[in-house]
Amino acid sequence: MSKYSDYAEKPTEFLALTGYTRQEFDNLLPHFGRCYYEWMKTHRLDGKPRGQRKYSAYKNSPLPTIEDKLFFILHFLRTNNLQTVQGALFGISQPKANLWIHCLHPILNQTLAELGELPVRDMEQLNFDADEDTLYFHDGTERPIPRPSDPEQQRLYYSGKKNDTASKIMF
Repeated sequence: MSKYSDYAEKPTEFLALTGYTRQEFDNLLPHFGRCYYEWMKTHRLDGKPRGQRKYSAYKNSPLPTIEDKLFFILHFLRTNNLQTVQGALFGISQPKANLWIHCLHPILNQTLAELGELPVRDMEQLNFDADEDTLYFHDGTERPIPRPSDPEQQRLYYSGKKNDTASKIMF
């Protein structure tokens, strides 16, 4: 039985494992499937160009459906498991888990990019909708910043303590 079908009807666990509600997952799925099959037309699972053989899912695949493939990569990105652990959870070896991760992650990124849903890395790239009243976002990282040479700028970022200077983003 697939891992997706194990958790599809358990909304709390599904959200905890993937970071998506079932409805969000179902909305993302057709776009991910299209990108996956387009990629597999021209590439093999290991990323090399496909020869004369056409893509076909093999019968004993550890990720038999497109739902399982999306669940696998979302689970990996959400939980940040070691590849050995990810493979054990899905009944595959670490090298196969690595192969699937490196195949599915760029496809997921391409899907999210086409939908305009990739996370924004710089505030300059963020576009606000004038119609929306509320903006929701999360950034839980502290990023080290180089110590500025200007004394006035140093006072803004440097407390005098002997620790890394980091830009703490609090909203």
